[in-house]
Amino acid sequence: MLRSLAVVLGVAALAAGVLAQSNFVDDAGRAVVLPARPSRVFAAGAPADMLLYTLAPELLVGRNRVPSGEALEFVPPAYRNPRLIRQLPEVDNPAADAELIALKPEVYVDYGTVAPDYIESLEAVQRRTGVPGIILDGALARVPDAYRRLGAALGISERGQRLGDAAARLLNKYRGALARGSAPVRVYLACSADGYMPCLADESGGEQLQWLGGVNVAGTRASGPRRPLTIDEIKALSPDVIVISGSVARLRSDSAWQVVDAVKAGRVYAWPTLPDGWGSRPPSVNRLPGIAWLVYVASGRRLDSEFEADVRAFFRDFYHLDLTGAQMRKLLQAS
Repeated sequence: MLRSLAVVLGVAALAAGVLAQSNFVDDAGRAVVLPARPSRVFAAGAPADMLLYTLAPELLVGRNRVPSGEALEFVPPAYRNPRLIRQLPEVDNPAADAELIALKPEVYVDYGTVAPDYIESLEAVQRRTGVPGIILDGALARVPDAYRRLGAALGISERGQRLGDAAARLLNKYRGALARGSAPVRVYLACSADGYMPCLADESGGEQLQWLGGVNVAGTRASGPRRPLTIDEIKALSPDVIVISGSVARLRSDSAWQVVDAVKAGRVYAWPTLPDGWGSRPPSVNRLPGIAWLVYVASGRRLDSEFEADVRAFFRDFYHLDLTGAQMRKLLQAS
């Protein structure tokens, strides 16, 4: 009798162990066994950090960057003082695993380009540390899917579905908005602080404009130069609008740029930067409010109550914050 009971209890324990795990196929096609409801997660870089902060900040064992300065007021008090992760694992450097091992995460998450070198790095870290790792595609169009899939992987499917739906609503609302009308808006996107390095259409820096249907005057990786442009080259591209990551005032006051019609017309704008950049740095979910912002500035529309409602909804759903009127003004004052 006791023997039978022991067998039954052993089978039950084994079944419980199986139920406490889940099988997940990541965007590299890798089948990974994960805890059914992990409580400690490590982000493999800034894009993954942003995705996880918006989805499940309580699960992060630390953050790649601690909020500071003007960004602090856009982060709820509960999330202002995370542990700073100083060393990310590397593909061929076991010594770099020390911090990850010390933090004892149950899952290691990478988010961004699903390419062989990133997959190799993920698998190397998993082999050395024993921490299961997954990678998700960080393409802008895949953001809703990333939330839904990661939510399911982490045992918080309802939250992942809710954020995935919110991301899809924002993306679908503005898709193709700059292609409407008699002619698509021509935009020069700068990927360097001085404005001379262009963001190309088929790179992460060009995804927002491409989604909106605007013309990226710098072209693609196949057609555009992979180097900083000269001011004469930028002038020849004839952009209607210039969007930069640096200082608008500095660019406008630079005499070299005065030969560009968009500068003379005052059509130069800088991505908002709080609490993180709304452009492509990092290339993560922080780009979602930048979709709405780019539609308005590129088409010359005033930032109206509809725009503010979209931004408020994003901050509430993704950044865990109900914006005040003063905070809204601060977000947009430098753009």
